Amino acid sequence: MFLLKSVWDNILFHAKRSFLSVLLITIASSAMLLYRGFVEYSEQGLALSFISNSGHIQVSMKSAAEPQHTDNTGAALLSARDMEMLRSIYADMPAVKSSDAVLNFQGIIGTDTDTAVFWGAGYDSPQRLGATEGTPVFAGDQSLVLGKALFETLKLSTAQEPFVNLMSSIGDSGLLTGSFEVSGWLDTGTPQNDAGLVIASRSALLDFFELKDSASYMRVYLHKDTDMPAAQAALDSYFAEHQLPYQTQNWKERNPSWEQISGLFRNQSSFISIILYILIFTALTQSLSASFMERLGEFGTMEAIGLKRSSVMQMLALEVCLISLAGIIGGIVLAQLGNSLTETWNITMTPPGYTRAYRLSFYITLPAILTTQFFIFLTGIISVLHPMYTICKHSTVQLIHYNGS
Repeated sequence: MFLLKSVWDNILFHAKRSFLSVLLITIASSAMLLYRGFVEYSEQGLALSFISNSGHIQVSMKSAAEPQHTDNTGAALLSARDMEMLRSIYADMPAVKSSDAVLNFQGIIGTDTDTAVFWGAGYDSPQRLGATEGTPVFAGDQSLVLGKALFETLKLSTAQEPFVNLMSSIGDSGLLTGSFEVSGWLDTGTPQNDAGLVIASRSALLDFFELKDSASYMRVYLHKDTDMPAAQAALDSYFAEHQLPYQTQNWKERNPSWEQISGLFRNQSSFISIILYILIFTALTQSLSASFMERLGEFGTMEAIGLKRSSVMQMLALEVCLISLAGIIGGIVLAQLGNSLTETWNITMTPPGYTRAYRLSFYITLPAILTTQFFIFLTGIISVLHPMYTICKHSTVQLIHYNGS
């Protein structure tokens, strides 16, 4: 208790120096935490965009054994009976959150003056995809939402209630043509995707192609992405055991670019993290060590009035621990404040290769807090090793008259 009171008195006596040390640690702590939060947010956001589009797991037929029961991409269609059976399987899996069906179609889309190739899909709840401008497509609507680039290629305008002509085929419907109203356009942020994107209602497509209830695949959404390997293995095992003609693909298999993008992003962030850690380690150790080295005469005086050298060392260690903890707490608070301000002010950024800006945010997790703040605390402890060594090396008189030589 005496040591704690003495350390507190020393901190108050050197209030300006202590405040600057705490401020330095706070800034370093928050900088590391915000950068780590930005990396987590970027990687998680990228993963969520893929998962939102393809689901955690996709279930489809194994092969197009009967050509008349395929979509126009050559993939076998799931029948109503197939989907009902699959839904009953999902219901017995606690990891499954929800599922829906998707019907792929592609062909030629055009107006009186312009045409383009399109690739699209019909969804059970297409309104979830929204529309950047105009009205989203709702289940049963005989309308379409186009990608921004496709919308511009066809020279359409939402103010004129535009119509487009489609030519496509699915299953045994043959080649069909028809007109659809375009209710709006969607900017996904990726021009390549928007160049031929068409979003429709699955039920409306089934009516248009005069098909019974069918789908190209079913999307399965899980409560947690970490459950994906076990859930996929369970489905594969069930299908094999009961000799069911279904196959599964997870979102990483469906999006091979994920591994490339994620790997490149991790390499870049790791390189920047190493540089950031080195800079912070150097700045903190130099600043804190110099701060304590300037007070060696004070520590020598403590020994001269009867305080044991071991007690002086304990006071030094306890003081740097308190200062580090204060800075760490301040850093966490400052990082959370910075995150709140970016959300309040709606600060956005446009990633490379994208045309749409996304809201900037920081995904601050408990593991990120523990790892970054442990590094800060460890750096604070390391910074007093040199002052401690100097105290052990010199006598009391030498410490009192210590001038750095």
